[in-house]
Formats: sequence, C-alpha cells, structure tokens
Amino acid sequence: MSAQTAEALRPVSSPAPVTPAPEATKRSRLPFSRRTLIAVGIALAAAIGGAVYILLPHGSVTTDAAYLEADSSVVSPRIRGIVSEILVQDNAIVKAGTPLLRIDDAEFAAREASAEADLRTAEAAVLAARAAFSELSAQQRLANSDVTAARAAIVSAEAEAARTGADKARFDRLADAGAASRRDVDQTSAAAASANAEVARLTAKLDVSRSQSAAVTARHEKLIAALAEAQASEARAKAALDLARQDSSYTLVKAPVDGVIGDRKANVGDYVQPGTRLMTVVPLDALYVVANFKETQVARMLPGQSATIEADALPGVKLHGKVESFAPGSGSQFSLLPFEPGTGNFTKIVQRVAVRIALDRDQADVKRLRPGLSTVVTVNLNAH
Repeated sequence: MSAQTAEALRPVSSPAPVTPAPEATKRSRLPFSRRTLIAVGIALAAAIGGAVYILLPHGSVTTDAAYLEADSSVVSPRIRGIVSEILVQDNAIVKAGTPLLRIDDAEFAAREASAEADLRTAEAAVLAARAAFSELSAQQRLANSDVTAARAAIVSAEAEAARTGADKARFDRLADAGAASRRDVDQTSAAAASANAEVARLTAKLDVSRSQSAAVTARHEKLIAALAEAQASEARAKAALDLARQDSSYTLVKAPVDGVIGDRKANVGDYVQPGTRLMTVVPLDALYVVANFKETQVARMLPGQSATIEADALPGVKLHGKVESFAPGSGSQFSLLPFEPGTGNFTKIVQRVAVRIALDRDQADVKRLRPGLSTVVTVNLNAH
C-alpha cells in the first residue's frame, strides 16, 4: 500500500466544539424578540383605545344614509278634457298661481251658458210668483173690505128694519082705533117688509164676501208655497251656474306653490282627468335632509342639535343645519312589507330612524342642491 493510499484511508477527526459567548447565550434564552414585544404592546394599546372609544359616549354621530328632500307638489287637473296648450317649459321657475297648461274649454263654456239660461228662467219664475202673491194680497184686501162694508150695511139695514117695524106696529094700533087710514097701514107694512128683505139680502152678501175672503186666504198659502219653490229653483240654478263657472276656471291649470317645473308628462292632445299626473312643482327654497341613523345612534339626539351636511355633489363644501324632528317609527314600519320578528327564525337587525335636518338659511351653496342627492350628515350630540 502506498503512502498516498494510507493517507487517504486515515480517519478524519471532527472539529472541536465552539463555546458561545456569555451575552449570546443570554439572548437566546428570551422567549420573544424585542420587535415582537413592541408589536404586542402596540396591539394592546390599540385594543384598549378601541374599547375606550366604544364604551365612552361619542360627541357626534355620522351617517351616509342621508338624502336631500323637498315637499314637491304633483299637479293634477280637477276636470277631464283634452290638453290644448302647454304654457311652461321644463325646469321653468314659477310662482304660485302661474298658469301651467290649458284644457279645451268648449264643453264647459256651453255648460256655463246653459246654466245662465236656467238661472234666468228661475228668476222669471220667482218674479211671476211674487207678482201673483202681490195680486192675491190686493184681492185679500178687497175681500176684507167687502166683508167690512157688508157688515156695516147690515147694521144700517137692521136699524131701518127696526124703525119700519115700529112704524108698522104704531099704525096698526091707530088703524084699530080708527085714527089711521088703511092706505097708511099698508105703506108702513110694505116699508117694514122691504127693510127686513134688505137685511136678509145684505146678510147673504156678507156670507158671500166671507166665502171669497176664505178662498183668497186659501190661495195665499198656495202662492207662498209656489214662491218658496221658485226661490229654491233660483238658488239651485245659481249653484249650478257657480259650478259651471268653477269648472270653466279649472280649464286653466295653475301652479299650487312656488318652485321649479319637473317631471312634466302632459303634452298637447293628451286626454286627462282628475288624478292624472301632469307635472311636478319642486320648491327648491324649502330643501331639507332626511338622515337615516341607526337606532343605537339616536339615544342622545335631540331636536335643535346642530348638524353638518356634506353633499357628494359639492365636494369640500360643508353646510350647516339643525335636527328638526324624528320619524314616528323606524323605516321598516313604513315599508311595503313591514318587519315581523314574531314569525319564523328571528335575526336581530339594527333598525334605522329617519331624522329630518333643517338647513340653515342664508347659505349660498344650498341653491345648487337638488332633491335626491346623497349627503353625509354629522350631528353634534353635545350642542343644543
């Protein structure tokens, strides 16, 4: 075996172990590094700060479920008919009472003319009834006068009958005594008989006068009823004319409030009727915000607290307002299908309450806003 082979077969000895330094041995015994300790400390501080933030009452609450609103007025006709003319353009600024459109008034003008003719007929009937009543009153006075005259004539006739009767009795005694002629006795007897006949005639005439007076009185009641009926017909005709004139005035549709015309649906030639949506008048000077806060956010919220509004359409602009009122129920209470927690499996869902925010006046940027725009609302709970 050569020397080189023997050298190659010789076992190689392992190197001696290295003894670590005292400081390195101490560091390797720590369970966490310094960086780990710092990270844990930061996490603990953040957790404590978050807990404090959650548990302590907040000075303000914010929601982005807020939108601009306005109490818009839907314009509808009060009568049916064909639209003959549109008097305003889209997005036009109008005042209350401004004419918006016109409905063909031919039918309503004819109805008004017919109602006027009916009123004239009723007025003529009233005049005729009053004339008949006046004539009857004159007849009543005449009948009463006849009765009075008949009574007076009867009194005079009865006096004459009494005188002639007394003369007849005296002449009869004288004739029995032979102191009066037969001719004088016959004359006194004839005069007494004539006086008695006159009394009977006047009594009959009094009965006739009384009958005529009763008949006139009976006609008086009928004429009063006829006059009242004519006056009622006149009042009915006046009411019909007022309604016809009112319908004629409704052919001109006017703006109910100040605002801007929007959502115009009516066009010339359209057939419309009461309830048809013609257009909408939006009062842009009366905008407000409806902010839907979570039920956990409104515990300390009160009317009058100040609010800050940021509209997405006006980046960087902050508007100011105040809490005005709260909805009488959560949003789910007024939905088409209200939330029913008593049916099926119950899952608690945080409800939202609509809060109305009134915008402060004299803010120039408010004029640039429109109903329906999204906003972010922050309410200061410490201000009141």
